[in-house]
Amino acid sequence: MPKVVDHDERRAEIIRATWRVIAREGIANATMRQIAKEAGYSYGVLAHYFSDKADIMASAMVASHRNVIRRTDARDEGTSGLPALRIFMLECLPLDEQRVLEAKVEVSFWGQAVGNAELVKIQNAEVDGLLQMIRQRLAEAEQEGQLRPGLDIDLAVHSCLALIDSLSLRAVLYPARTTNDDQIAMLDALFALIARPDA
Repeated sequence: MPKVVDHDERRAEIIRATWRVIAREGIANATMRQIAKEAGYSYGVLAHYFSDKADIMASAMVASHRNVIRRTDARDEGTSGLPALRIFMLECLPLDEQRVLEAKVEVSFWGQAVGNAELVKIQNAEVDGLLQMIRQRLAEAEQEGQLRPGLDIDLAVHSCLALIDSLSLRAVLYPARTTNDDQIAMLDALFALIARPDA
């Protein structure tokens, strides 16, 4: 009887192998053949699931975002507003080995996307989802009276994303200058600007 192939699991295995190759070799040196070898499959099997390196990088980036959402969902049950936003942002920041790897995948994808309209479209769709998650938590915070009076919600949403993106980039390019304490201090400083002073 022929072996039943779980295609979703096989794709997930290949994406996990992609993360490992990026972490070890860097994006510039990661090749489709290296990824196939790391995953334990032939190049032909890899090509069946992903059309080229850009495709697999996009899939790896999207999968890393899904990891953030799963971790957030596991931690923020029963919370809302600014406490929920803080949990979400901490899961986005490169504070441990897994999250640093996700930052490397993200930053690497940015480089791949420059000049590629299809990859830019994928990136924009992912960013729209992240912005929506931030906006939802800030809307809750506003309803619960947690925000500074007169706060520009749109500016706060984009400031949160800018902090995540900039710290991801810093952690990849100069990790010695981007300690966990520094990251959390910058997050707390942003929250001090948006939170109601007497909250």
